[in-house]
Amino acid sequence: MRITLNDNLLRRGSLEEIQSVMGHEMGHYVLHHIAKDILYFSVVIVIFFAFLHWSLERALARWGERWKIRGIGDSAIVPLVFLIGTLLGFVYTPFFNTHIRTNEHEADMYGLNASRQPDGFAQGAIHLGEYRKMSPSPVEEWIFFDHPSGRNRIHDAMRWKAENLQLFTPKSEH
Repeated sequence: MRITLNDNLLRRGSLEEIQSVMGHEMGHYVLHHIAKDILYFSVVIVIFFAFLHWSLERALARWGERWKIRGIGDSAIVPLVFLIGTLLGFVYTPFFNTHIRTNEHEADMYGLNASRQPDGFAQGAIHLGEYRKMSPSPVEEWIFFDHPSGRNRIHDAMRWKAENLQLFTPKSEH
């Protein structure tokens, strides 16, 4: 497939950052995130529409006559569809973000293993901090972040580096 790098990364990033980003993006491909996402979101969409249908039936049974909506096929139901759909989307947002954030973390780990550039990866996370909050609370990250926070990405990169120090220290000669 194809991985594209934006001009900001190429202009501002070090070779180590570029290598770590390439490793991350390769991880999405190797770990089959696109295929898994298609399956996951297909299931989510079926559940969403099933719950939407169930909610509309319940609302019409309770308030349909008062609202003068004759059934699900009545075009007067459109505002209710948007209201319930929006509420379902709002409630689902943290779970959607968690799914994406998990894929991103997996790609991060793949990228670190492939590039062996934890310092470059951490520097890239710092650059992303220019437009993303680096250190949100755990609840804030769970609800609003679809990528791991900069703090967590840097922590993971440094933990990876600590666990793989043998890759960075010269072998002693006996």
